Amino acid sequence: MAERHSVALFESPLVRVFDVSCRAPRSGRGAEEFGGAAQVVLPRRGVFVVDRGQEQVVIDVSTALILGAGAEYRVSHPCAGGDDCTVLVAEPALLEDAVGDGATRHARLRPRDQLALWLGTRALGDSGRAGPLAAEEAALLLLAAVGGAFAETAANGVRVGPAQRVRVEQVRALLASAPTARWELSAVAHAVHCSPFHLARQFRAVTGESISGYLLRLRLGLALERLAEGERALAALALELGFSHHSHFSARFRAAFGLTPAAARDALSKARLDQMRTIVTAGRA
Repeated sequence: MAERHSVALFESPLVRVFDVSCRAPRSGRGAEEFGGAAQVVLPRRGVFVVDRGQEQVVIDVSTALILGAGAEYRVSHPCAGGDDCTVLVAEPALLEDAVGDGATRHARLRPRDQLALWLGTRALGDSGRAGPLAAEEAALLLLAAVGGAFAETAANGVRVGPAQRVRVEQVRALLASAPTARWELSAVAHAVHCSPFHLARQFRAVTGESISGYLLRLRLGLALERLAEGERALAALALELGFSHHSHFSARFRAAFGLTPAAARDALSKARLDQMRTIVTAGRA
């Protein structure tokens, strides 16, 4: 695709890591695509929808996606702006050790996994200075974080009807398209033709979290992106992302990631491997 650009961050016999950017406009389902080797797709910015026949799944900054070898799918974009992803292609035995198997599926990332993703991508982008061994370890730490996310998702899985799943994915796409808007449950429910009571229950049953919790994770994902870019006006950033004030933003950020926004900005500017290792280990303790 002309809108998609891929840069190899690191390559070894065990694992290859790519920074993939897409600048597609808002669009419906695109042409059918075919996956080669199994790959783990980790969005850092933006949102897109993967359509596999009867299943449509919203892939946003809080989601990890495995596209199995030979997978057939179509991609659509619910909003303009495209997306940026870190993509890992691992040797089959390594992928099986990390995530169980290479079958196409998705999982919910925990906030610490999202922070590890940014730290790991920064470290791998600077792999020339870090050295091949440190870069390979950063890639394996990313796979470890993803493996934990898929294990948790499988353990917390619940049975929900297909119509309810479609409705929940519609809500996820709606919120991910405008995460900083001042959403109200009644408006969200009206948009998907459902009562607020039933929607709240169905969303939690499918995702394992509340609608407000999901929106918070989207906003915190945006915060990570801005901090990685070196944002220093934290009070203005808090209001821009939809938080009531700076202290509210800082408290939610620290509860999710285990450090303040300023400390996260400092960590992302250095992209130290030992910090990433600590975050991944603590996140699965």
